[in-house]
Amino acid sequence: MSDSALRVVVVEDRRSMREMLDQTLTLEGFEVVTAASVADGRVRLARGADAVLADLRLPDGTGLDILDAARRLSPAPPVVLMTAYGSVDVAVEAMRRGATDFLCKPFDTRLLVERLRLLTRGPAGGVVADGVVAVSVAMREVVDRARQAAAAPVPVLLAGESGTGKEVVARLIHAASPRAAAPFVAVNCAALPAHLVESELFGHLRGAFTGAESDRVGLIREAGGGTLFLDELTEMAPELQSKLLRVLQEGQVVPVGSGRPVAVDVRYIAATNRDLEAAIAGGTLREDLFYRLAVVVLRLPPLRERSADILPLAERFLGQASPAGKATELTPAARRALLAHPWRGNVRELKNCLERAALFHRGATIDAADLDLAPSSPVAAALPPATLAEAGQRAARETERRLILETLQREGWNKRAAARVLGVSYKTLFNKLRELDIPKQPPRQVT
Repeated sequence: MSDSALRVVVVEDRRSMREMLDQTLTLEGFEVVTAASVADGRVRLARGADAVLADLRLPDGTGLDILDAARRLSPAPPVVLMTAYGSVDVAVEAMRRGATDFLCKPFDTRLLVERLRLLTRGPAGGVVADGVVAVSVAMREVVDRARQAAAAPVPVLLAGESGTGKEVVARLIHAASPRAAAPFVAVNCAALPAHLVESELFGHLRGAFTGAESDRVGLIREAGGGTLFLDELTEMAPELQSKLLRVLQEGQVVPVGSGRPVAVDVRYIAATNRDLEAAIAGGTLREDLFYRLAVVVLRLPPLRERSADILPLAERFLGQASPAGKATELTPAARRALLAHPWRGNVRELKNCLERAALFHRGATIDAADLDLAPSSPVAAALPPATLAEAGQRAARETERRLILETLQREGWNKRAAARVLGVSYKTLFNKLRELDIPKQPPRQVT
C-alpha cells in the first residue's frame, strides 16, 4: 500500500462503472483496488482499506456482505454503498449495520470524491471523543474543523439551532487542545440573573454590593488556563458584551468593586442559536465582539441535514438509557419512524425520545409506537404511512431529476459525457430521462 495515497476498495460488478470509478478516483490521488464480486472484494479487503465503495447488488451476494467484511477489519474503514434501487428499508438496514453513507445512482462523481476525502480524514468508526457522533459527511466536516481549531488558542464561535450539540463540540475542542488538563467552564448567559451577570463573570470584592459577603473570583478566572464556554451569547446585555470584549482584548478582568485589573489566560468559545447577521443587525450581538470571537466560526447542521447520524445517535442514547443488563433493540418500523421524523428539537429531542422509550416500553424491542413521536404537522398527522412514503419518493425523484438536468446543462447536453459524470451507463441515463420526463434536447431559446 502506498504511504501517501489512501486505498479505496471499489466493489462493482458492472465493468464500465468499475472502470469509470477507478479512473476518476485514481486521477483524484486515491490508490484504487477494484473487485467484481463479494468473494473478490473480501480478498481485496483482507489486504487493507482506508475506504470502501460497494454496489448493493452483486452477482454472489450484496453490498451488505462487503459491509460486514469491512466492519471486521481493525480499524474498520468507512463504507459507502451504491444502488440504483434505493429504498428506506435498505438504507435503514445499511446504517444499522454500520454503513457510513448511501448513494443512489446516478450520482455526481465530484460529490463522491468530496465525501471520500472527508470520510478518510477523520476516524472511520463515526464516534469520536467526548460523545460526538459523526457518521454523516456534514458532521465529520464539523469535527475535522473543530480538531484543527483546537490546536491554536484562538476564539471559536459556534452557530446552530437549539439542540444541535454546541456544548458537546465545545468540549471536544477543549479536550483536543493543549488546555485539556485545565478547567472547562460552561456558562449559560440566558440563565444568569441580569443583575448578577457582571459579578458572576468578572468576580467581585466583599461589600461591592448588597449581598456580597465574601470575595468571588468569577467564572472567567475559574477557567484560568482552560476554556470558558459562553452559551447563548446573544442573551447577554450589549453593555456587558462591551466589557467582555475588553477582557478578550486586554487579557484582564476587573472584579466588581475593584479598580485593579487581574490577568487571565483563558480560551473562549461562544455559541448562539440566533442567525449571526440578524443578531448583529438587531443589536443583540455587538459587531466588534463578533469579529473578536469569529476567528473560527463553526456552523452545526440541524439533525434533519445529518440523517446518517440519526440511527447511530439513537442506538447510543438507547444504550445509555436502558437499565443495566437489559438488551433493547429498535425494530425496523422504529428505525423508519426515526428517519422520517423532522427533529425540530434536533439531537436534544432525539435523546429525550429514546430516554422516554427506554423508561416506558415493555419487552426486548422498541417499536414505532413506543417512540411516541408527535406528528410533524397537522397535515402529516392526517396522512397514512403509505402517503408519507409516497411524498418521500416524490422528493427523491425531484432531487434526482434536478441533478440530471444540472449535469446535462454542465456537459452541454452531451448525454454520454453526462452519463460518465453521473456514474451510470448511457442506457440507464436514457431510461431515466424518460422516467423523469426530462427532455432529450436542451429547451429552445425564445428570441
